[in-house]
Amino acid sequence: MVDPTYSPDGKFMWTGSEWIPAPPKSEPEPPSPSEQALNMQDSVIGGDVVHSTVINNDATAVTTAVITALQQLGMVNQEPAAPVAPPPIVEVELPPSFEIGDHVEYHSPTNARWLDRCTVVGINDDRTYRIEVPKSSRIETKHAVVIGSAPGTIRPAAPPYNVGDRVLVNWKNYGTYYPGKISAEHDDHTFLINFDDGDVEDNVEWSRIESMQEESAEVQDYLDNMGDNEREFVEAFQVFDEDGSGTISAMMFFEILTAMGDDPLEVQEAMEQFAELGIEMDSELDYRELAKYMTSTDGDNEGTQYKTEVVIRDAEIVDGCLRGYAYAHPKLGEGPVRTSQIMGVQYDERATARVETINTMYVVGPTGWANPPADHPFNSVYSIGEQIKVEWNGSWWDASIINISDDKYQIHYTGFDSSWDEFVTTERMRKLG
Repeated sequence: MVDPTYSPDGKFMWTGSEWIPAPPKSEPEPPSPSEQALNMQDSVIGGDVVHSTVINNDATAVTTAVITALQQLGMVNQEPAAPVAPPPIVEVELPPSFEIGDHVEYHSPTNARWLDRCTVVGINDDRTYRIEVPKSSRIETKHAVVIGSAPGTIRPAAPPYNVGDRVLVNWKNYGTYYPGKISAEHDDHTFLINFDDGDVEDNVEWSRIESMQEESAEVQDYLDNMGDNEREFVEAFQVFDEDGSGTISAMMFFEILTAMGDDPLEVQEAMEQFAELGIEMDSELDYRELAKYMTSTDGDNEGTQYKTEVVIRDAEIVDGCLRGYAYAHPKLGEGPVRTSQIMGVQYDERATARVETINTMYVVGPTGWANPPADHPFNSVYSIGEQIKVEWNGSWWDASIINISDDKYQIHYTGFDSSWDEFVTTERMRKLG
């Protein structure tokens, strides 16, 4: 006789077509919902951060846990609505030049986003610019940047949004923009957003906000299309919401996943994910949030997951896992990380590392390591007289090292006079061959 399948909390038993209350057992009762811990690990939502949370039957926490399970399952056998294109974005007009003191944005190759509050502090003879980029604990100077839109370039600082502005916001960074209003601006230039549908999201970065041009027909077409897709999911869930509470039980959603549709999920696979995340079958979840997530899922990537990029500092690799301090995470903000096993590490020409785990891509800057790995490019030893390549203005040039002072190398460009000699750091250097 095949052993019955019980829910993670042990309260229900799967008959093959529905959940029924489990018969009483002589063994001690399983932990109550208030004692059940949620271990969010190896997920896009969790960002591989080991993050203990007590669900305590909170609909928001349960919904987040269920979405995490769906991401771990890769939305297997699901057929979400076709993704909606992002709203139209106004191009930033690039000026012919900047002056000292101008406020600019810098496209950080490490963070892969525009950083605001940067200032032009000098203009070089070749008309490149020296700028100051404020970081969390220091001011960093970039010595030779140019105007543009690619990584490593600068553009005029976008005008700050104001409290009360109507905007379109990439909700929870899932990929779909929703209309709302800015309710508050924080000191770090993130915003509190009140969405038109009643949802609230705090600490939203500029990069996820676009101005709302409500008179634009293109914007209205986008909103209508986005609303239709989400409405279809909400109406489907409302069939199971008999009391109009806006929630459905985790048990009912489990049945939707595993027992309905043309090609449902395998019960055991879904059970394992729900059990791992500590989802109680009698918990309630907000199906409007589920509808938003499913609307944002790309139907062309069935069975795959988009790997969120998370920037981390003070990084080190310990026992095949990455540890450090993450910031600008779309869900968790700042905090310590301990990832699952590393699948691979790649360095670009600037020695920025991309560390891949099962669901997350971590970005570690050239100097973002507490203990650099053995194969880190900066571990290479340079010496006076050595022929190397040096990055200048986006291109790599032949040069030789003529002096070393602290962590800087004075280099001479091959074929150029000494007026071009300069001190550089290893971020702009690489070995020949």
